Amino acid sequence: MSTARKAGKGAAVAAGIALAASIAAPQEGYRAYAYRDPVGVLTYCYGETQGAKDAVGRKFSEQECRALLEKRMGHYEQGNATCVPGYEGLDVYVQAAFNDFSYNLGNGTFCHSSIGDLLRAGKVREACYRITQFDKARIHGVLKPLPGLTKRRALEQMYCLKGAH
Repeated sequence: MSTARKAGKGAAVAAGIALAASIAAPQEGYRAYAYRDPVGVLTYCYGETQGAKDAVGRKFSEQECRALLEKRMGHYEQGNATCVPGYEGLDVYVQAAFNDFSYNLGNGTFCHSSIGDLLRAGKVREACYRITQFDKARIHGVLKPLPGLTKRRALEQMYCLKGAH
């Protein structure tokens, strides 16, 4: 691969990460202190769960949280790229949608779902249409649609379809 092509792909990946962080930030909401999300998971900043026990009692600035969000979004982008060959060559909007999806649900859900299967088969539009099926959370042992997840999945789908060719 030429240096120019690698640079272009790297720029697309960086843009996909930044756009995904811009999608996630208002969906997650900024919280300076640790809290429990609607499912009961200990969370802080913009929906961050890693290291949440250590975050209890600590105040985080919005700048700290934004930097953490972008760093973690890069982690989820790498996980997506690991399980879907050619992921980093997908349109920026598609990457952003699935980076946010994985930030919210985890790389395991992305990689081992019909979405991952469809992307590995090159069926990007079909994968975009599957996003909205993931709007449920387990509450007291029962899967229930959550309005915030329904809204978020619709937003991810809109971005995804914008970039699907």
